[in-house]
Amino acid sequence: MIRWLTSLLALAAFGCVHAETQSAHPRRIVSLNMCVDAILVELVSHDRIAALSHYARDPQRSTISEVARQLPITYETAEEVVALRPDLVLTSRHSAPATRNALKRVGIRFELFNVPSTIADSIEQVREVAHLLGAEREGEAMVARIEQALEAARLPAGEEPLTAAIYQPGGLSAGANTVVGELMQLTGLHNIAARYGVKDYRPLPLEVLVSAPPDVLLVGETSPGAPLRSERIVRHRALRALESQMTQELFPARLLFCAGPTMIEAANTLAQAREHAQSVHRARSAL
Repeated sequence: MIRWLTSLLALAAFGCVHAETQSAHPRRIVSLNMCVDAILVELVSHDRIAALSHYARDPQRSTISEVARQLPITYETAEEVVALRPDLVLTSRHSAPATRNALKRVGIRFELFNVPSTIADSIEQVREVAHLLGAEREGEAMVARIEQALEAARLPAGEEPLTAAIYQPGGLSAGANTVVGELMQLTGLHNIAARYGVKDYRPLPLEVLVSAPPDVLLVGETSPGAPLRSERIVRHRALRALESQMTQELFPARLLFCAGPTMIEAANTLAQAREHAQSVHRARSAL
């Protein structure tokens, strides 16, 4: 408690002169948002990053886990963040209110970000982050890379789309109102989860897949060794029995929840899954 109060008092004194000494653009940046982490590390030199979220180092969730191991992290507590004396904190609207309230009390600037639900929203978020960092040129370069990747992954004219579903451990799927759902449509994978009323990220009943299997099932990775009970569903014997009717392609969970530059790898993975499934279907039809 004493340590926490000391940090607050120190930051309060620091805040009195902060406005006068701060450079035109933030020099000490903290991100508490796993998805913003992935944008931040590509837009600014790493000496400006005071900390990323601890999720950034998790290879099951993050696309930048290797980079994040070389950078400081926080567990998003107010004490940790205040002690870092950041110029700017990038956080989520779902972050802990106690941390946001502490930052407000000591005068640390923070910006809140939603989870984008469309590709267009995500591109706008990249530009917003870039503007806050004074990295507009780098932001536009990132947007260009994303748009090029999406165009390359688009279903070629004249080819028929395949039906598909995301199926992660626990039966989690991506339905309507998700960036991944839009990426699936763009890459020629018609998302059946939306047809069954799945919105956002919700479980897709196993019975749906068994009764009306899609052409492609995009399954998540399971843990090394014996998988947890919730993970076993992606290897359920009922799904194995459908191998002659649908192909199973890997779609890691780290590509599921974030957009921004993550869309580059996600779109490429979906396009490769479509192409492989198409070749399998052609081979089966030739038999």
